[in-house]
Parts: sequence; C-alpha cells; structure tokens
Amino acid sequence: MKNERDDAGQPSGNDRVSAFITRLIRILVAVLLWPLFLPKAEGNREEPSDEGCILISNHQHLLDAIFITYFYPTKRLCFVAKKELFQMMLVGRIIKAFGAIPLDRSSTDIRASKLILSEIKKGKIIGVFIQGTRVKLKDAASVAPHSSILNYAIRRGIPVIPVAVDPCYRPFGRPRYIFGDALRLTLKKGESIDREEQDQIAREVMRRIYAMADRSYEFEGADQCQALFDEKILVSPLKEISIQTSNIDKENQPGEV
Repeated sequence: MKNERDDAGQPSGNDRVSAFITRLIRILVAVLLWPLFLPKAEGNREEPSDEGCILISNHQHLLDAIFITYFYPTKRLCFVAKKELFQMMLVGRIIKAFGAIPLDRSSTDIRASKLILSEIKKGKIIGVFIQGTRVKLKDAASVAPHSSILNYAIRRGIPVIPVAVDPCYRPFGRPRYIFGDALRLTLKKGESIDREEQDQIAREVMRRIYAMADRSYEFEGADQCQALFDEKILVSPLKEISIQTSNIDKENQPGEV
C-alpha cells in the first residue's frame, strides 16, 4: 500500500506503517515509561465533538507530549514540533507517524501556520506548547508565551482545550496531566485587542493552566493581565454551548399532533 503523504512529501500518519508505529509506541509507553513514572491523568478526556480544536499546555519535559498523547488516545490529536526533530531518522519517523506538524522556530513559519489552520478545518486537535520550548517550573513565569495561535483561536472562535502538566519526572514521581473542559474564548461584544494585549491575555491563559496543576506562575503585572482578560474575553464552555444548541433544536421541532 502506498503511504499517504502531506504536501511536503512526508508521511501523513494515515498509512499502515504509521498505524503500526503508533500502536507500538503506545505499548512501549505502557510497558516501560508508565511503570517507571506512574503518571496520572485527571479531568475531562472526552473529545469535544468533531470540531477542530487547539490543545494548549505548559511544557517542562520531552515526555510531556508523549504522555498527553498516551492519555488522550485520539487519532485527531497531533502536536506541533520543532523541525529539527523531523531531521532525526528514528524520532522524525515516529512523530510523523503521529501526524506532527513541523515548525521552524528561527523564523515566522508561514507554511506551518497554514498547515495548522488547514488541519483545524479538518477537525484535528492541534497540540501546541505556546511557551515555545521546555521551561523549568522555577523559570516558568520568566518566559513569555507566544500569543499568535491563541489570538487566532480567540478571533475565529476555535475551541481551546487547556492541559496542565505537573512534571514530577523522577522514578515513581507520579507526574499529573490535568485535562480541562474545552472552552471557546471570544472577544466580548465591541471589544478589540492590540498586540500588547494579546501577549497579556496569553500570559493569563498560562497562569490559569499552571493553576490547574496547583503551580505558581507569578510575574510582574499579573493582576493587570487578569483584569484585562476578564474585561475583554468571554469564556464559554463548549459543553454548555452544545446543550443549548441541542435544546434550541428540540424546541424548533414540530410538536406531536
């Protein structure tokens, strides 16, 4: 069977070899990594309908994406990864099998942005570490998150799935992965945000993600960022939206005669 490929001629993750690789990796994680670290998943791991989403998490360790994918075993989830990983023979083939999207961190990667948006339109869940790199807990608040993908989600009403990692990566350390409910973050009526405010809102989102894991994320101006978020951003749980839509549909159905 010929492998399905993306626009760059790379395996798309939908071929038989990729399917075998993903199954094998999941088995290896369960047999080797899980008994060593004893990770724990918390929160809601239910897929939010067929709508494309962005999964946003903090990032401390190489195993973050591995365990998030392990605990959220849907074919819809694919992570954005730095392009250098794709150039490593074994690692590159594995992340391609999981449908990862290459990103050039040294420049504004327009191609990656277009691919991300294309995958979202197809109903994929795109995993993004908006901190841009692995960050130690003690340095978390000193690294400003990248706001571009989050800003796009806000402007287009793309659902966001917050995931908090409590990175206790030591033997039997029990790292935790807390999955939040899918949310739609949108601008309140009549509001707008400039570039500086986009960055402040991204900061507040990261603070909330760390808070999910009971971890501190203190930085100068945190109160202003929180106030700006509350003033301009409307947070709508996707579950409530689905229930409201379902009730409206039922009300519009013709009654029995």
